[in-house]
Formats: sequence, structure tokens, C-alpha cells
Amino acid sequence: MQLQLKIWHKMIIGIAIPSLIVLVGSIFTYEYLNDVKDRQEFVEIADDIKEDVLEIRRNEKNFFLYRNAEHRDNVYNAIFILKNTISSISQEIIEDIGQEDFSVLNESVQTYTDYIDELYESYREETKVTERVREEGRKLEDSVAKGRRAGGLTTSFVLNLRRLEKNYMFFRDKRSFLELHTALSELGDTAPGCTECISYKKAIGDLISAYSKSASVEKKLQVTGNRLEKIALKIARRERQKIKSFITVTNRFLLAAVALLCLLGPFFVYRTAKYIVTPINRLSEITKRIAAGDLNVRAPLKERDETYSLALSFNTMLDHLRERENQLIEKEKELYQSKKLASIGILTSGVAHELTNPLNNISMIAQTYTELYDKLSREDRLAFMNNVEKEAERIRDIVRDLLDFSKPKEKSFREADINTVVEKSLKLVQNMLDISNIETSVTLGSGIGRVFIDEHQIQQVLVNLITNAIQAMPGGGRLYIETGLSSDGEFVEIAIRDTGKGIPPEFLPHIFDPFFSTKGVEGTGLGMSVSYGIIKTHKGNIKVQSKVGEGSTFTVELPVYRGDAA
Repeated sequence: MQLQLKIWHKMIIGIAIPSLIVLVGSIFTYEYLNDVKDRQEFVEIADDIKEDVLEIRRNEKNFFLYRNAEHRDNVYNAIFILKNTISSISQEIIEDIGQEDFSVLNESVQTYTDYIDELYESYREETKVTERVREEGRKLEDSVAKGRRAGGLTTSFVLNLRRLEKNYMFFRDKRSFLELHTALSELGDTAPGCTECISYKKAIGDLISAYSKSASVEKKLQVTGNRLEKIALKIARRERQKIKSFITVTNRFLLAAVALLCLLGPFFVYRTAKYIVTPINRLSEITKRIAAGDLNVRAPLKERDETYSLALSFNTMLDHLRERENQLIEKEKELYQSKKLASIGILTSGVAHELTNPLNNISMIAQTYTELYDKLSREDRLAFMNNVEKEAERIRDIVRDLLDFSKPKEKSFREADINTVVEKSLKLVQNMLDISNIETSVTLGSGIGRVFIDEHQIQQVLVNLITNAIQAMPGGGRLYIETGLSSDGEFVEIAIRDTGKGIPPEFLPHIFDPFFSTKGVEGTGLGMSVSYGIIKTHKGNIKVQSKVGEGSTFTVELPVYRGDAA
């Protein structure tokens, strides 16, 4: 009998088994990592012991060299630090690391301390014997100097003997010993009855004995020190080896867990996905048939899970679909018509907005004409009337462009100088700039090439951008207009920058969208979108950069005319 499981039951089973594998592997890995952590602490303890032993050996060498109480105390201090390090280790850790090694270590430390004491006493004895040798040597020198000689003993022989004595005290090697021994034999042969010679030779013999004793103790001390080093190194190596073994075992276990997960995980995921996806794919095929126009299809009711309710609801939906289809078509027609009417209303208000500039110019021309009529010559009056006619033509073109926004038609393109177009556009809005207390800075590039444009449309774009800049500076400001070539030399650029309030960053991506405005109820959102459409018709681009509180820069790019415009 097949189990009737819900989808979420199937998902839990499919996820739980791989998760269980991961959980078990994680628990074992955690335990191993804890062991590694503990062993790492043991390694640190072993390293501390090793460093303490090495410090003892360094002080030991200084003690051999200087042979005084100060350097003996330095060795004692290093031994004291080692003992403190060992005593601070708990008995549990000592047993885990190795009780036998610590026992040998403690025993060696005590033996080493005893040898230090013994060696220090030997060094003190050496000092006494050394002083006696020097005293006897001085007596021998005085005896020879005063003429109490025996046999062929001379001053030069005695001085050479004293030199060999000093060499032996300094080098303490076999060569200096043999040279001194040979000289002492000659001394005995030359002056066998010399009392001072006998005392001197006895003192030298005591010195040799003292040196031999010290050398023996030094050797024992070094052997014990080497044993201390070996034990410390042995403990450190063993603990590191244990960590390495733990890591190796952990890696093998992780590899086994990953292999098991890679084998069983995909299997359970596949089975779970199949149980879930099969009824969903069945419904997907049905929806494709419905999309193809077959409204008579019905979803089979097989699985007793959540897809059963979905299939039942799906069939109920199909029963009402045909009836709702006709109603939906009618509603869509009504909605389309209402949106169309709303767009016409917005376009109508947009016409008034776009006509503001030429109407204002006509009004100002008329006012100026009236005020200066008696002072104007016939040519000036004709010039005023020509300006009125040009603005009227602009009004006609603006209305035509706004009406044709959604379906642009072919324009009147011709070769033109962009600097001339900029100057004409600026002249049209000069009165608005003066009234608004806005200073202008115009920088027209030279030798930037010509463009293939509809002058009236580009003039409309520039006037719109300048007008927007004026409106962004209600309290006055400065307007910068620059022309030049792009970095690649393919476009003529017109940059219009104001010092106004700027545009918030969240508005910048929508600045050229139809019906989007940053002016609230005063704007229709058509000015920039119309300008964008005009520039795109000219195969150009328009960009904006703005920072709130500092102003905005609109850059128009138009292709350089190469004589191949189509």
C-alpha cells in the first residue's frame, strides 16, 4: 500500500536524511576538534618547557665562560622558572602527556642543580689554586732575579715558563698542557734542588687536578643538560605527532561523511523532488493546453496531498474561465479607453506647459516693441515682427511635436553648426534669464565639427533644458553652457549646468519617463520625455548628473556629421 504523504512530509524526509548525515559528521568532527584543541594546549606546555630548558643551557654556557657567582645565579633563576612551569601543570595533564617523562625531567633538573653547585665549588677551588700558582711563580722569578740560581736556570727560562703557565690557564687544551709539562720537566732537570721550583711544580700539579675535576663536572653537567633537552623535545614532538594524527583521522572521517552525503544526498533529493514535481508538471502541461485554447481539459485527481486540493480548485476555475473570458475582454477594452482618454488630457495640459516659453517671448517682444516703437527704425520694427513670426512657428512646431510624441514622423534634417544653434536658443530665453537674475557663462568649442540635425527640434530641446535650469534657480544663480567633442571624437556634446536645488537620487532613473515630473502639480512630465525622444531620433543621447543642493548637469550628445547621413 502506497503511503499518502503530504508535500511537506516528503520535503522533511528528503531533507532530514542528508541533514542527519551532516549532523552526525559534525558531532564527531566537533569532538575531534576539541581533542585537537586540548592537544594544542599540551604542545604549548611542551614548548614552554623546551624554551625554559634552552634558557638554562644558554646561561650554562655563560657560567662556563665567566665562572662566577652572578652567572651561577642566572642558571639558578632559569632552573627556578623551569620548576615553576612544571609545578603549574595539573596532574591530569601530566598523566595525559606522560608521567614517566615528567619523572625523568624532575630527576634530571635536580641532578643538574647538584652539578651546578659542585661545579661552582670547583671553580672556587680553581681560583684559589690559580692564585697560589701565580704566587709561587712570582717567588721563582724573584729567586732567579736575586741570583739564587741552581744549575743552568736563567731569567729567560723562567719567564718562558710563566708564559706557558698563562697559556695553559687561558686555553686549557692539550697543546698548552704538553708545552707546560715539557717546560716543567726541563725545570726539574735543570735545577733539581731548587726549593722554589719544587713548590711551583706542586702548585701547577694542584692546578691541573683542579682543572681536571672541573672538566669532569662540566661534562656531567652537559650530559644532564642534553638529557633535559631531549626530554623536552621528545614531549613536544610527541604532542605534535598526536595533533597530526588527530587531524589525519578527522580528515578521513570528513571525507567519508562527504562521500556518504554525495552518494545518498542526491538520491533522496531526487526522490523527494520527483514526488513533488510530478503532479506539478502534470498541472503545467494542462496549463499549456489551456493557453493553446483547449478549455475542455481537466486536471486528474491522483495524489492525496496538497496538489489534490490544487487540482480540484483548478478544475473549478476552468469551469468559470470561459464565462469570465468574455467579461475580461470587455473590461480590458474599457480600461484601455479610459487610459487613452487620461493620456489625452495629460497631453493637452502638457501643450500649455511646452508653449509657455514661446508665448512669454512673444509677450516680451510685444511689450518692448510698444515701449520703443517711436525710437525704432523701419528695419528694427521688421526685425521685431520677424521674431514674433519665428516664435509663432515655434508654437506650431511644439504642438506638432507633442501631438506626434507617441508616433514620431520624418523630420527636416540638414547640416548645421551646433554653436549657432546654441546661440539662437540662448537668445530666445535671454529675457527670462535677465528677469530671473541668472548669470550665464558660455564656452563654445572651436573646430568641433558639424552635425546633421533638425535645428528647430534641437533648439526646442535646448530651450527646454535652459528653462528647467531657470526654474531650478528661483532665487537666481549661474548657468553654464559648454560645447565640445566627446573623448572618442564621435559626438558633439552640449553641457548645460545650473547651480540650482538639484534632483534627488531616487528621481534620476525616471527623469526621462513620460508623465514623470519633479515639479509637483506644476509639471506634466512631458518636457524631458519629448526632449529625450528628439535626441534619440537624432541617434544621440542625453545624460544627467545631479547632486542635491549643488545643481544639475544635462549633457546632450549628437553624432558628428561625416557627410554620410541618410
